[in-house]
Parts: sequence; structure tokens; C-alpha cells
Amino acid sequence: MPHETLQKLSGSDGSTIVYRRYGTGPRVLTALHSLALDGSWYEPLATVLDADYSILAPDFRGHGQSTQGSSPVSLSLVAKDIAAMWEAENVEHTVVMGISLGGMVAQAVTGSFPEKVDAQILMATRGAFDETAAQGTRARAAEVRAPQGLFDALEPTMHRWFGDESQNSESPLVRKAREQWLQAGGDTIADYFEAMTQVGEFQLQNPPPTLVVAGDDDRSTARPVIEALAAQIPGAKLVFAHGGHLVAFDNPDEVARVIRPFLDHLDCWSR
Repeated sequence: MPHETLQKLSGSDGSTIVYRRYGTGPRVLTALHSLALDGSWYEPLATVLDADYSILAPDFRGHGQSTQGSSPVSLSLVAKDIAAMWEAENVEHTVVMGISLGGMVAQAVTGSFPEKVDAQILMATRGAFDETAAQGTRARAAEVRAPQGLFDALEPTMHRWFGDESQNSESPLVRKAREQWLQAGGDTIADYFEAMTQVGEFQLQNPPPTLVVAGDDDRSTARPVIEALAAQIPGAKLVFAHGGHLVAFDNPDEVARVIRPFLDHLDCWSR
């Protein structure tokens, strides 16, 4: 198990941002979690990566141990929280990786602070919403805000995330995901659904080196969506890993195998 430290940042809007640092390696990865979960989900991946790497894993505001504060949620606001974490940790440059919602936050971070991001790894996510997709996502936001809506969405969400494994009552990952989905609350999840539709605003003409990772059994992000993401980023490479929507969490050994060649050959480490 990698060395772990837990830190907190206080915002002027009453928010508290909690983040973890796993490991002590000089190569810093910023790891961004998916909707309703938190940074602790990256501990298994941090364990698999060797001592060359350390992982900064925040809890997004309103998730895990972080509080939301009074500011309206947006991808830009969450990107600023990530930048505040970097400042606290004296991080000048980093590789950013994110899964699902975290992949959208990663794109906002890269678009907002391109001078800080040496490379990005985008997993099980999308880079833009057309009007049909945006309407569908806003409809999901309205559904979870409704009375009992969060509970009604629980089982369909778990199936999108874990596939058939969602029915396994013995799975610690499924149990933890169920608990955190309900703990996050309908309003917070709805706010993030709406914020997701902003992701297309952060695209760069000259992006950093980019690896796009798809789970080969992803029930949530359709293959054409993630192929479109890879196609829209100049120079991006698309790879498939064995697993579902939360492949970085339910199959960390496989994800480490897939991302290590990309990470190990980045020029930024020689800086």
C-alpha cells in the first residue's frame, strides 16, 4: 500500500476541498474521480504504479469529504480547485488523468491551465455534448432532483458502471459506489450532470500529449462517443482496456499496463 497523506483546503465560498497524496515518487499524476465517488478510489491504481509515481487525488466539492460551498458548480470552478491544490503542493507541472466526470474535469483543467499540464489521460469520458446528448443529461439532472429520484436512478446507474457485476451483493466496489451515490445527494449529482455539458468549451488547438482509454465492456460511455473524443484531439491515441465504465477502479492492473507505456515515455519527466 502506498504512503498516503490527507490534506484540506478552505475556500472563500465556504467550501472545503479534501485531497489525498499517494506515494512519494517524483513523477506527479493528478487523478480525478467519477461522479458521486471520491479520490480514495485511486488507491489501488497507486499501489500498482511503482515508486516513480505519486498521485494527487482530490474529492470534488460536494463529494467524499469535500463540501460544496456557496458557488454554483461548474467545470471551470472545479478546475480552479485543482489549481489551488497544486499551489498548496508546490506542483509546477503534472500529468492529469480522469475517468468519466473526472475526464471532463481533466479537460477543463487542461483548457484552463495548459501551462501546468504536461499530458492527459482521459478514460471512459466524452469531449462534447450535441444538443440531443445535452438534453438527455439535463433530463437526468431533473430526474435525480425529483423526490425519490436519486433512489430510482440507483440501480440503472450501477448497471451502467459495473454491468452484470452490479447484481453482486458481495462486491465491495459496488457496495461502496451505492453508498456514495446516495450520500452525494440528488442536488449535487444534478449540479454535476448540468456542469458536464460544458466540457466542449475547453478544447485546445494545441493540446498536450493525450491518451484516451476505453473499457471494452463500458455500458455507460458508448464506443462511438469515446472514439469521437480521440478523433477531436490532435495527436491523441486511443486504447482499449479490459473492463467496464470504471475500469481504472475495477481493473487497476490492466489500466496500469495500458497507461505505463504512455507515461514512461513522456519527455516531461526529464525536465
